[in-house]
Amino acid sequence: MLFRTIHNLWAVNPGFDSQRVITFQVGLSRSAATTAPKIRAAFQQLVDRVRQIPGVEAADITALVPMGGEHNEGPFWIGTHQPASMAEIPRAIYYPTGPDYISTMKIPLLRGRSLSRSDTIHSERVILIDNLLAHTHFPDRDPVGQTITVPHWGLARVVGVVGHVQHYGLDSAVAEKPQIYYSFYQLNDEWVPSFRSEVSIAVRSAVDSVAILPAIRNAIAKAGSDQPMYNIHAMQELISGSMDTQRLPMFLLSAFALLALALAFVGIYGVISYAVTQRVAEIGIRMALGAVKWDVLRMVMAHVLKLTAAGIMIGAAAALILTRVLSSFSHLLFGVSANDPLTLSAVSLLLIVAALLACFLPACRAASLDPMSALRHE
Repeated sequence: MLFRTIHNLWAVNPGFDSQRVITFQVGLSRSAATTAPKIRAAFQQLVDRVRQIPGVEAADITALVPMGGEHNEGPFWIGTHQPASMAEIPRAIYYPTGPDYISTMKIPLLRGRSLSRSDTIHSERVILIDNLLAHTHFPDRDPVGQTITVPHWGLARVVGVVGHVQHYGLDSAVAEKPQIYYSFYQLNDEWVPSFRSEVSIAVRSAVDSVAILPAIRNAIAKAGSDQPMYNIHAMQELISGSMDTQRLPMFLLSAFALLALALAFVGIYGVISYAVTQRVAEIGIRMALGAVKWDVLRMVMAHVLKLTAAGIMIGAAAALILTRVLSSFSHLLFGVSANDPLTLSAVSLLLIVAALLACFLPACRAASLDPMSALRHE
């Protein structure tokens, strides 16, 4: 079940293309981080330098990286009318990004337009929303052109709808929330310094991302030797890390399962060998009366199958009971139930095959007995 869980998690669409994408942060020099306009200009210059590197397809900034462990949730409401109760105010994940972040991550643009460089502190506030927010709050109307109030920022107009991104991970341990994207360059001046330390640069390359890192380091160094590059991650690495809660228990339980299977194999072999030894005289008499090797082989194998079937029924019943009692095990699963009939059937088949393999050698040895030797054994 845990193997199937990992397989199902890898099959989940994260909402973007993670191939050959890296993210990293840059510590701006003191001279470039004194005012909000300088911070905006410094990040724009860094992105422009990175885009000029051969092999770089796209690059832009974001103050929130999917599956990076960061949180930036906040309230919002539709239009200008604030709900009367705080409990009624919905919450969303806010992505402060550059205008080309959506295309860099290849997040699908479903409707409207994306953010642009013309969206600045001096222009109308605009946002992108994901399809989860669109379906939830605009079920019967086109969300493009509608307005959403973001507390402490003001009224913003929806200019586009993008696909939903699995922000917290590929599993369903944390309920996903709607997502809102807005331009980092439209942030109020007093907010920019607080977001400065959170900004990462996302880069999509045409070659392996590790191979292009030295060129990126050189470009950053040319922009300022006192601007360190740190917190470097490949998106595939972040996606893999989001499955850690399933991976460690899977490896541990798989190791114990393989050990149990090996012990069962050895145990069945020993039991069948002993059972055949106890029936040597019977086998000799049967063969003396005309039984052929195939009859003896079939008799031994049939006996093993009966014992195996009984063991599987007892084990399956115990497994069904334990999965109900151990609810924590069910929380590790994704895309498969704790009593999945397909998995139980496949494992039962595996155990039957293991039992048949374990008894094959003793059964062949019994079928090769000389009737006279078997009778003298008595």
